[in-house]
Amino acid sequence: MKLFCGIVLQKDDINITVIDEGQNEVVNKNVPKEASQVITVLSPHRGELQSIVMEADKDPEWLIDALKADGFTNVHAVR
Repeated sequence: MKLFCGIVLQKDDINITVIDEGQNEVVNKNVPKEASQVITVLSPHRGELQSIVMEADKDPEWLIDALKADGFTNVHAVR
């Protein structure tokens, strides 16, 4: 199954939403603002994730770098 992830970097936490091809929600979770927390949530879906798109007002590079270092691909930011 193909999955798609949207991440919103908020002031105090991070919202992670994963949907499938039919736009059914697979994950919707808020986690502390730590890369390890995001990786923990996404790891079970690693093989199925087609892309990770991140929305952030401030610089999201720290999280993009951490996800790429952990082997996630197709990680992008939008502002």
